[in-house]
Amino acid sequence: MKKNSNKRCPLQAECERTCKHEGHELDCEYYKFNARPDYEIEDQEERRREIEHRSDEAYWAEMMAELPDEDAEPQEKESAKGRLIYIPIDKLRPHPDNPRKELGDLTELAASIKANGVFQNLTVVEKLGEITKKWNGNYTIIIGHRRCAAAKLAGLTELPCVVAEMTPQEQLSTMLLENMQRSDLTVYEQAQSFQMLIGMGESVESVAQKTGFSSNTVRRRLKMTELDQKVLKQVSDRPLSLGDFDKLAHIEDLTARNKCLEDIGTGNFNQSIEKALKKQAIRKALPDVKARIKALKAKKISQSETWGGKYEMLGQRIYLQNWQQDQTLLPKDGKHKLFYYLDEDYGELRFYVERQKAKPVKRPQAEIDREKAIANAWAQVDEFNALAYKLRMDFIKSISLNSKNITLILKGAVSANILRCIDYASADRELFCGTLGLDDSVYDSQRAAKAMAAFNNMSAKDYPTLVYANFGDNKGVSYAKGYKGSWPEYKKNVRLNALYDWLISLGYEMSDEEKAMRDGTHEVFAAKRDEL
Repeated sequence: MKKNSNKRCPLQAECERTCKHEGHELDCEYYKFNARPDYEIEDQEERRREIEHRSDEAYWAEMMAELPDEDAEPQEKESAKGRLIYIPIDKLRPHPDNPRKELGDLTELAASIKANGVFQNLTVVEKLGEITKKWNGNYTIIIGHRRCAAAKLAGLTELPCVVAEMTPQEQLSTMLLENMQRSDLTVYEQAQSFQMLIGMGESVESVAQKTGFSSNTVRRRLKMTELDQKVLKQVSDRPLSLGDFDKLAHIEDLTARNKCLEDIGTGNFNQSIEKALKKQAIRKALPDVKARIKALKAKKISQSETWGGKYEMLGQRIYLQNWQQDQTLLPKDGKHKLFYYLDEDYGELRFYVERQKAKPVKRPQAEIDREKAIANAWAQVDEFNALAYKLRMDFIKSISLNSKNITLILKGAVSANILRCIDYASADRELFCGTLGLDDSVYDSQRAAKAMAAFNNMSAKDYPTLVYANFGDNKGVSYAKGYKGSWPEYKKNVRLNALYDWLISLGYEMSDEEKAMRDGTHEVFAAKRDEL
């Protein structure tokens, strides 16, 4: 932060001026007009509240002073309406119903005004006394709130103004249109402004005519005033669209609508809308669905009862969010008693009948023999896989790293990593951890650091095992495919072939059974061919 900055003031960074008001920031015009929630100094806000409280007596004294003096001679006041005049800044008051609630950062505008002056005049009206309803010497700003606030920061004492004559409705519609033409208003501020005009007796059509918006747009904005205004104001600085508010309008329950409003303008909004619409559809469908179930005389069962196999589901699941009034439920089965399970939260309805016990059927002996033969073939495959895996593992553990095979070890490491990158093959983490002396079953946030420390201190004799672990070998790796209710079928296994090629280069000798498995000539595959 720059020198002579005020660390107490949360607006110091955006003000960018040397602070001369530390400890009495309310005297600073920038803080006075730009303080807002989360950007306030508590002791200064207490001071502001005290000043406002004390000003009540002064206010009423001013009101009394406006009452005509019965002994005073009446005086004619020269009207300034319609003319361009210079008015002292201390006689200009912001409009209490200005649609634009936040003036934004005034730093650049203040600097421009200080250097070049004010190029565009303000539009004001005479401020009338609360009691007398007569001009009290001050003016209310209609157009130019930001220019006035920036001019105060720049140190100006008076501003060029045109004094207009407007009704309260005309004042509000003028401010509304002027801000909208410059896209200065959030949808929240627009909705508030439209509601104010309606409250003053305007119709939707007259508001549309005066502001230039379509009647449909005005109605859609007014719909926003039904929402929680506190939440709406909090989200108004997000990138909002009328389409988002149209989606909200489809949610009939106001509480649910306000809940979705919290997510508007974020990635969660559409999901919140869909969930709310689903619940709404379920809530609407439930009375009709329950009446129809009652007419079917179906008996209710719990979700856990649907899992035991005692009941068999009848027809398709019915989802209540898609319910139509003319939708047909399953007719009652005259032969079996009807049961149902209704999940009211998720909106799912299922019908059941009691599962009938199947009559025992005598199976042909040939079918039984075939199943046994298939089971024996798969047992043979599993036995071979386990044995072949043990042979490969034992060979790796017997390898000694030397100058003759170092290149082959490196080639194996590269081969395994190519397969992992291209074919998304998995490494054997358990073997890695075991070789490095780590417990793979226990989660440890420092496991990676411990693994690298162990690797840096380990003997080179364990390098072949670490390379082997990259191939992800295990007793489930196979040349056989299929489910165990049918004959094993041969499947070329590129990863296992690469592993065997590497092991063979290091001196591994494949057995005849391993070779038969690798080229698909093993007897377990022949059984499948014979059947075909």
